[in-house]
Amino acid sequence: MMFPNPFLGDRIDVYWIVGLSTDIRHATDILPGARPSGDWVPTLCERWIRLPFPTVAGRRPATEEILDQCPQCLEIAEARECFGVLWDF
Repeated sequence: MMFPNPFLGDRIDVYWIVGLSTDIRHATDILPGARPSGDWVPTLCERWIRLPFPTVAGRRPATEEILDQCPQCLEIAEARECFGVLWDF
């Protein structure tokens, strides 16, 4: 369980990430940087994806160009009025 951030008020953040071996962004309410690379995290659409490994310094993340979002995650995020953040490693 994640503790609520006292600075955000009632705002709910979701992080749009591209899991390992996937080609679409899924939304998770787990802060990706707080979990180790390769760890499994749940998505809003109840799918589990693995967090990618960090990009080598000086290079751009390969997932940066992937903007397609899971339609189920998007529908749930909109219904919950979540604030979305694109997250690349």
